[in-house]
Amino acid sequence: MALIGTFEPRDFRGEPRWYGTLFNRADWVISSYAAWLFLLLARSIVVDGGPPAMVLQIVVAGGVFTVTNNVLGLLANSLKTGNPVSRVWALSVSNIFIGLASQVPLGWLMAAIASQVGQWAVVLFMVPLLLARYSFSKYTELRDLFFGSVSALSQAIDAKDGFTRGHADRVSRIAGAIAREMGLAERDVEMIELAGLLHDIGKIGVEDRILMKPTRLDEDEAELMRRHPIYGASILEPSVGLRPLVPLVLHHHENYDGSGYPDGLEGELIPLGSRISIVADAYAAMTSDRVYRKAIGHERAMEQLNRHKSRQFDPRVVRALDRLLKSRGVAAFEASDLPQINYETLAELRRRLAHEPLIRDAHAG
Repeated sequence: MALIGTFEPRDFRGEPRWYGTLFNRADWVISSYAAWLFLLLARSIVVDGGPPAMVLQIVVAGGVFTVTNNVLGLLANSLKTGNPVSRVWALSVSNIFIGLASQVPLGWLMAAIASQVGQWAVVLFMVPLLLARYSFSKYTELRDLFFGSVSALSQAIDAKDGFTRGHADRVSRIAGAIAREMGLAERDVEMIELAGLLHDIGKIGVEDRILMKPTRLDEDEAELMRRHPIYGASILEPSVGLRPLVPLVLHHHENYDGSGYPDGLEGELIPLGSRISIVADAYAAMTSDRVYRKAIGHERAMEQLNRHKSRQFDPRVVRALDRLLKSRGVAAFEASDLPQINYETLAELRRRLAHEPLIRDAHAG
């Protein structure tokens, strides 16, 4: 049953590849065999056949099966994606683990009914099992949809501002690496990474003449630019899924000494995710070319961060980034799992359409 009865339609469509299907089948077989071995052990320990013995056998066999099945899956996903096991667990398996474990007593009930009533009666359980699997697949689809929406929002500001293309993705990776170096839980790391992707989403509300100015901003223009965290928080607030990111985005320009904006928060009053984001933002900006200056390099960027820690930056966050660079170098966050994005910024599109009136008129409709 573990080998043959777990095939799915996607296996015959080549999803996943043959070696993925082979691993999945082996996972089920090994898990079932491990549960059977421990069931034999439980039978030798429990002498009576009363309810306590039955409950013990269900817990032992089901627990061993569930743990073995999930551990093998965690290890495989970790190797495939390059993410630590703790991250795979926190961001995926933990969300459905309870649902999977709850099927253990259902499996026992199916076996009991099959033996008492007949195997045909087990067919009645196909409906709740299929509904459970449908719920799991919908969870995966909704998660993919959520991250796709976040990525689209992040790319929206890149499409408008060609000067900082890819900046949000880089800030997200640097912030996530720092958070992980500081020992934060993977769920918190994920929130910080998402906030890094969307930290500048409020720039959509900034006028083009300011956002795309190829030189430094004057004081009035800088004042208008400083409103973008408020715009960003306003954009994210209506979404229940994105609402936890609001304080992180709103306060990502607060300085550690209280001289930042928009609220002038100081020290520990600033959300930790925001304190990490401002360091990641500054580091990413200093190590990237801009239209009005060249990158200053990693060593000089760290010199600047250390010079301004306790004033602009949280010293603990700066030290975490320093440790990260010394232990792993820029490889800790320079590699990206995101696909290369090739698109025109709005400014580039406008310039192109200015020379193509027919296309411009077609878009106008």
